[in-house]
Amino acid sequence: MKFTEHRDSNILSVKKYQPGLVKINETDVHGSCFLNQHELVTDWSCRTLDELNEDHLQEVFSLRPEVIILGTGERQTFPAPKLFAFCTQNGIGLEVMDNAAACRTYNVLTTEDREVALALIMEPAAD
Repeated sequence: MKFTEHRDSNILSVKKYQPGLVKINETDVHGSCFLNQHELVTDWSCRTLDELNEDHLQEVFSLRPEVIILGTGERQTFPAPKLFAFCTQNGIGLEVMDNAAACRTYNVLTTEDREVALALIMEPAAD
């Protein structure tokens, strides 16, 4: 799925998403990652939703978002309720959706100059 161009080429946005690949500006990412408008972290240690914990979220908090858009893979799957509470306690919203929807939502929110972070769990392909 291709995405529309962001009006400011200095802003990190999703240019393309397909299972196993997300293109952020000119960078192809094949594993779990997180980003905001100005910073991309391509080596996020969260590989599956079952692994997601407070430490993983704390890494995303380093970007100082108002809200985290969490992509949970090819299907929307909700993390443990305690992780929603952890975000709320830190004054950060957590929205959960499948990766394609998360990418689209992130792009829309960046055009509104929102302090948003996109965190994508890119699960390894099944053997």
